[in-house]
Amino acid sequence: MTKEALAKLSTQELLKKHTAAKTMVWLLAIVLSGILLFFIYVSIQDGLTPLLAVPLALSAIIPLNVKHMNAFKKELDSRL
Repeated sequence: MTKEALAKLSTQELLKKHTAAKTMVWLLAIVLSGILLFFIYVSIQDGLTPLLAVPLALSAIIPLNVKHMNAFKKELDSRL
């Protein structure tokens, strides 16, 4: 989101978006960790599987969400 778009949101909306982003980052990290561990287990049992690339590729989403979460937090801090 751009700086202008964040400035137009109310404090309550920013707080909701920050909470939602934080929740999504944690849920995604937990799910991807679980999937990675499961695929490692499957690889140990049956041999190397290309499914190991899926959680590693999807983990690139986490830094983007953290960046948005930090932008929401910075805007909230500037208002208080």
